[in-house]
Amino acid sequence: MQEQTPFYPVKIVSRSIAKKRFKRVSWFVLGAGFGVGCALLMINVLDPALLTTVQQADNAASSTYPYDVPMTQSIDVTALALPATSSDPSAKSSAKPQDPMVYPVAMAMKVQNGDTLMNLLTDAGASYEEAQNAVDSIRTVYNPKKLDIGQRVSIVMDKTSESNGIPVITSVKVPTSATSTIEIVRKAGQTHDFEVKKIIEPVERRLAHAGGKINSSLYETGMNSGIPAGLLNDIITAYSYDVDFQRDIQPGDTMDVLYERLETKQGTAAGHGNVLYAELNLSGDVMKIYRYVDKNGLVDFYNQSGESLRKAMLRTPINGAKITSGYGMRSHPILGYSKMHRGVDFGAPTGTPIYAAGDGTVDFAGRKGGYGNYLRIKHNDKYSSAYGHISRFAGNVSPGHRVKQGQIVAYVGSTGMATGPHLHYEILVNNEQVNPSNVKFKAGNVLAGREMAAFRKNMNQIEAQRESTPLKTDVASNSHKKLEMAQVTPSDSGR
Repeated sequence: MQEQTPFYPVKIVSRSIAKKRFKRVSWFVLGAGFGVGCALLMINVLDPALLTTVQQADNAASSTYPYDVPMTQSIDVTALALPATSSDPSAKSSAKPQDPMVYPVAMAMKVQNGDTLMNLLTDAGASYEEAQNAVDSIRTVYNPKKLDIGQRVSIVMDKTSESNGIPVITSVKVPTSATSTIEIVRKAGQTHDFEVKKIIEPVERRLAHAGGKINSSLYETGMNSGIPAGLLNDIITAYSYDVDFQRDIQPGDTMDVLYERLETKQGTAAGHGNVLYAELNLSGDVMKIYRYVDKNGLVDFYNQSGESLRKAMLRTPINGAKITSGYGMRSHPILGYSKMHRGVDFGAPTGTPIYAAGDGTVDFAGRKGGYGNYLRIKHNDKYSSAYGHISRFAGNVSPGHRVKQGQIVAYVGSTGMATGPHLHYEILVNNEQVNPSNVKFKAGNVLAGREMAAFRKNMNQIEAQRESTPLKTDVASNSHKKLEMAQVTPSDSGR
């Protein structure tokens, strides 16, 4: 985007000084008037000869105070002080008048709490009618109520031949993002009509290489090295099929990520693109994944063998939950004696979404003994998944209903024999409950033939880009919120 250099002066406008000064002057005038009235009353009683002297002093003070400074002009706070009293008759003539405003003038109006675009324009000197026309013009492409505190709105005022020498709005620029600006410009020869433009600054995709040693959590390490939160979620989602983030990650493990940054030509960050590569070194076990778009246009992450990380089933069908009870013998929290626990419990607040572990058909949805509200999904002739203690089922979830992996099917509750809200999750193989951690699910897609050759070419290109891009290990503060979740459930959207 190219713009011509403005030929007019740019002023950062203080909209509060003149208003405060006006209030200060008003109180001063009221106080002075009260004092003069009292003095006149006293003079009439005590010494009428003093009346003339008091009136002359009052006239001299009021004639030297500059009341008519324009509110849109930058004002020096020190200039608002009252002139010192002096017996020198030349003191009044030595006061310098305010410099007249030079038009056209550009003003950078900083949005403050409670500001609207309407009052910004009127504070800049526009009439109410004209400001309303300008706001209505912008409203056709942008909601002016979305102004943020601290945002700067650029306003240009000028005296045109059509305005009879009265300052009018020439243009207004409202930045809406790092790469876009809404601008209205007065139409040539028009008094109240404006032309609306949406200016988009082009961005470039640039590679960024980040990572480091994991001391607390994968999420915090990624944030500290500058990886955007959205991309971290993509990485955690990809690894969630094979990695138990509560148990597998240990202090001293490392992460390495190559991703795309979106930047303007001036180098201003404007968002992010995709994760191209990620690597986890978990106690010496190196797990590399590569982004790849297959011949059908489907995007997924693959390991070095060309196997997609997406599996037929999820080990954890819930976000933000911790394992509170594993598979195996335990002392039952209600019955009080040892009993086989044929599932995994995830503690989570009531109402937390539960996701379908895989594609399939709802086999059962209703009340079932100690399970309370219970849902079972049949994925194929061999595998099923079950969910207990549900507070409620998602809409349209009923026997015979088809569901997709990652779809919300129910919500966490504490129905049945439960001491608190949690999800009881089971995986069934040939209708028998098994330990979810021992089930080895097949990859969702395995590349072969020409597709595998294309993937290897893509993988080698990513490796070369990674080697040539400097690694950043710590570019953010340590104040980021830690990721408390055990796993992140994948969505069906492409990454």
